[in-house]
Amino acid sequence: MNLFPNRQQREEQDLLAKAVSGDRFASQEIIRSLSPSAYSLAWKMVGRKEDAEDVVQEAFIRLWKSSGSFSGKASLRTYFYAIVSNLCLDRLRANSKGAFEEFNEFEHASGASVDLGVECQWDVAEIQLAIETLSAKQRMAILMWVYQDLTAAEIAKAMGMNKNSVDQLLFRAKMKLKVELEKKGGIRELK
Repeated sequence: MNLFPNRQQREEQDLLAKAVSGDRFASQEIIRSLSPSAYSLAWKMVGRKEDAEDVVQEAFIRLWKSSGSFSGKASLRTYFYAIVSNLCLDRLRANSKGAFEEFNEFEHASGASVDLGVECQWDVAEIQLAIETLSAKQRMAILMWVYQDLTAAEIAKAMGMNKNSVDQLLFRAKMKLKVELEKKGGIRELK
């Protein structure tokens, strides 16, 4: 655990403090740097464009309100992902419907490709159905790992878990996806 923030962490603390105190340029910089990946993650997690927009907007409100709690022990991006992931998990718990109703729309709109560490021959709908079988925490972890390219340690910080728990969560999620996708056929190798 790093008790003394490094230079980048101090700069992020200063930038956030300026943004909260009303510095328009600091606010724009934070929003510009955090919005795209947070929105992408939220959309993939909650499945609806409008819900993802709401999550990210609420996440920025909470970031501003909790700015005094940002100690720089983690990067601002990781701290913000923790807020986004908690809001997504709350929304998923409150909403019993499937989490990926507009997944296909996102895939086509963003041009994103699906790479779950598996060489496969499935369409997006089959992958969507397999992902829906995961628990909310598994889904969040696997989406951060796949789409945000976060390490297990970064995911652990964002989800408020320890790294070992995230490693286990990712392992179980990948195994469950493997089983679900094997039912569809076409699986060659799970990395």
